[in-house]
Amino acid sequence: MASSRSDGSSSSSRRPAPVPYRVGPMEYQPPVFCRCKAKAARWISWSVDNPGRRYFKCRNAQDGGCDFFDWCDKLTSSFLRELLNDLRDAVMSLRMEKDQLRQEVEECRERLVEDTNRIEEKRAELAAVRQNCFEIWKELCCSSADTQIEALPEVTLTDALVELCE
Repeated sequence: MASSRSDGSSSSSRRPAPVPYRVGPMEYQPPVFCRCKAKAARWISWSVDNPGRRYFKCRNAQDGGCDFFDWCDKLTSSFLRELLNDLRDAVMSLRMEKDQLRQEVEECRERLVEDTNRIEEKRAELAAVRQNCFEIWKELCCSSADTQIEALPEVTLTDALVELCE
């Protein structure tokens, strides 16, 4: 029998389990009480030796409760242990890949926002340059023809240069 250290209880140094460690009632069973007369919690072990195996442990064990520990399930075959460990590793690998992809998507979104802001700044600069060119063109047209231009149609920079050259 494995020690209580392989029970798969949650700890900050361990990676998360493919399914929760603690499980609710799956079917009716009489309650199991630990040595301190509290109802024992049922957990799932994700240790290498006992993957997916359910067990009872004192719900207050981390806060100074008793050392009660009892397996709920029978020992599994080596084939099932290997299979469950491989599946657990595959789930964890896919979760890590998903997290990395989410992070990359977030970085891409941030870059997109930055690029969009830069494009908007350049558009504003271009609009200011066009307006400046239009003002210069208007002055040249008005001074050379000695006429007032009341309402000029919107012209492009190319139109303004063509007009200046004539």
